[in-house]
Amino acid sequence: MKKVFKGLCLILLVSWASHIVAQNPKQTQKHKKKNSKEEKKEWLKGSYTPTAADADGDGVQNFTDKCPGTPKGQKVTPFGCPVDADFDGIYDFEDACPDQKGPFANRGCPWGDKDNDGISDDIDKCPEYAGVKKFNGCPDTDHDGIMDSEDLCPQQFGVPETKGCPPEENDTDGDGLYDHEDLCPKVSGLRENKGCPALSAVEKKALDKAFDNLLFESGKDIILKSSYPSLDALAIMLKNKPQYKLFLEGHTDNVGNDNHNLVLSQQRSLSTKTYLVSKGVEDARITTGGKGELKPKGSNDTETGRKLNRRVEMTIIME
Repeated sequence: MKKVFKGLCLILLVSWASHIVAQNPKQTQKHKKKNSKEEKKEWLKGSYTPTAADADGDGVQNFTDKCPGTPKGQKVTPFGCPVDADFDGIYDFEDACPDQKGPFANRGCPWGDKDNDGISDDIDKCPEYAGVKKFNGCPDTDHDGIMDSEDLCPQQFGVPETKGCPPEENDTDGDGLYDHEDLCPKVSGLRENKGCPALSAVEKKALDKAFDNLLFESGKDIILKSSYPSLDALAIMLKNKPQYKLFLEGHTDNVGNDNHNLVLSQQRSLSTKTYLVSKGVEDARITTGGKGELKPKGSNDTETGRKLNRRVEMTIIME
């Protein structure tokens, strides 16, 4: 029995040795490289055959594949995940704009602005028509503060009382200004004071000083600190005259987008009100508005004129 076992071992040893001698190491390496190249070609064609070691057939073995369920034929990263060229979190094969970052809600494309009003289409309630931020992108053609869809006269400046149409031309106090133009419609006043009575010299000085020194950061509604002293003096005057109310109306030059200028003029008058309220003036005594570039005080063709147009007008109202 022992002799038979020794004989079998000897036969196996000789067979193994002859197998090693029969193989050519160079030929074996060449054969492996050839197979590897063929596999790579097949993978690039999208016809790589899945194996137990590479379940999705993307050329990345399971133990390093971070996305083992990649659809067949998709180009992948070294970690086995589909390519996301614009790094927006959406794989290229699902991304309608693979070279531009965009949200999933828009299939990977950036939100556009069809009407070029500065409000992106995802938040623009009227994406086909240029509008204003105040109305979520819907237009207010006559700039009367009433959006066109609710304005009975969208091409004519109007008032809320007549649903956007021009008001009746009444002059209750007989001072030569129609009531809709008169800030003091029940008290006769001066045209240069928007229909309100003249102020005392001290009051007029405080108002004029605040107006002349009110400055904002370029293109913003932030009041410059140099304007604080004159606004403080105006606040003191208003607190000493509780029967007075103040109307603030913002204006801009014609540089930039019309709708942006309208919003900016409104924001600047509101910033002025916020400051005065912080100094003790009652909120209800101050009203604000903005006309954008519609009422220039100087020529927009010169820097001097444009500076005059970037202003917030202040008018004392007496009732």
